[in-house]
Amino acid sequence: MVKIMLDPGHDINTPGKRTLDGSMREFEFNKATALHVVNLLSNYHDVEAVLSHDLYDGIDTSLTARANLANQLRVDCVVSIHANAGASSARGIETYIHTNAPDRTYNLARMVHDQTIIATGMVNRGVKRADFAILRETNMDALLIECGFMTNSDDLVLLKSDDYRIKCARGIVNGLVQFYGLNKKAAPVTSLSPSVVYEAHIEGIGWQGVKRNGETAGTTGQSRRLEALTVRLENTNARLQMEGHIEDLDWTNERTNGEVLGTMGVALRLEAIKIKADGLNITYRVHIENTGWTDWKKNGEEAGTTGQAKRIEAIEIKLG
Repeated sequence: MVKIMLDPGHDINTPGKRTLDGSMREFEFNKATALHVVNLLSNYHDVEAVLSHDLYDGIDTSLTARANLANQLRVDCVVSIHANAGASSARGIETYIHTNAPDRTYNLARMVHDQTIIATGMVNRGVKRADFAILRETNMDALLIECGFMTNSDDLVLLKSDDYRIKCARGIVNGLVQFYGLNKKAAPVTSLSPSVVYEAHIEGIGWQGVKRNGETAGTTGQSRRLEALTVRLENTNARLQMEGHIEDLDWTNERTNGEVLGTMGVALRLEAIKIKADGLNITYRVHIENTGWTDWKKNGEEAGTTGQAKRIEAIEIKLG
């Protein structure tokens, strides 16, 4: 059994680890991509994926604690996932191993890096060496992959996209499969019904945790605004389309599967929302400040208010 630790770099509240305009925090990319890796690895025999820290407690677990956990669990390798920052002209993917890493670690990093370049088509910045703590303090093969630059406008569009995050995850997994010789499980005979998964970013709380199929995301009775939302469809190829009305900003551009709708850390309320998905009957309702729950809306209808200075506090979404 091969045991692989995924290390989504930093956490949602790590100071400075975000875009210059505040539209994305690095951990949003790191977490989503790591979870995609975990999901993709579940399709292979004789491999176990573990995470380096709690993804929902808002605590930036120290690098020493992450390394200690990897050593304690005796994992076979650590893959630390990040988004980069630098000059505005800098683009592409680069992968790091420790300064004194052996050839085996370099070969692993080379396979993961090359497969991620193939999967994404990104600029190839190569495999490099550095004395990063997560590489230095672990007792097994360890690599750190920087999947694009938050400081480059073209890379940032990709980093915000769930499609790109899946491509990065697929490249990482393809490299691990190649290195460890993993065999894919047979496809299941039964088909799964489409479902909807969503997560809310709440004032004073942060990302609240994943909800599914009609569960309440957000709070009621606590006077907390729902600031941002991600929605993802599972077990379907239907295209999700969302728009949100934000205080002082009007309606957003369209968002799709897994992309962040709204803002974080800038004290702006999400006031109304529209959701639809081709070929699916998607219904939703929102809890509005001083009003309560709206009626159920469906297939692109507006849920919430505009021009009334009222915040959305919670949302429920389901199919059918």
